[in-house]
Amino acid sequence: MTETTSNKDTLAAALARAQAAMGNVTKDSANPHFRSRFASLAAVRDVVVPALAAQGIAVVQMPGNDEQGRVTVRTLLLHSAGELDCGTVATSATVRGGNEAQAVGSALSYLRRYALASIAGVAQEDDDGNASGPARQPRRASAAPAPMHLALQAARDKLRAVFGDDVDDARKMVRDATGLDIREALADVDACKTILAALAKG
Repeated sequence: MTETTSNKDTLAAALARAQAAMGNVTKDSANPHFRSRFASLAAVRDVVVPALAAQGIAVVQMPGNDEQGRVTVRTLLLHSAGELDCGTVATSATVRGGNEAQAVGSALSYLRRYALASIAGVAQEDDDGNASGPARQPRRASAAPAPMHLALQAARDKLRAVFGDDVDDARKMVRDATGLDIREALADVDACKTILAALAKG
């Protein structure tokens, strides 16, 4: 930022009071391309401009173009103490469907919104910033739990079918066949195969 007057403290104090009165910006708009929500320019202005105006600060945002042909917005804060040049931001206007005017308007709105929010120090989601940054990597799905080995499930099912609710007989049979307690055996693939073989022999 460039201060263009010598009365910096007065303007800085007014800006500090304005920022203290601001809340964060509600995401009120949707971006269908990214299935996300973001704060519109109107939403940012509704939070920022009244607080600035209450402290005698006016905002001027001037559109333009740079040497690369990008759309630009220069933001100034005006106060009775003087003027604060907050700098210039730029972006390319992406033309879709041959509507250049709409592309320029969209780029200007984007720049005004982010410049104003940045200067005011209010928080907003950057959900729609995907268009001006690297492609978002798809979220990796949580690893699904490994399916139970077929032998484990088959042994459980077969023991139920043969012994029903007679747990003591099932426990004895498993220990005789595997040398393990039934809980340990039913967690071990090889033991379950042994149980299935023993049950098959009958």
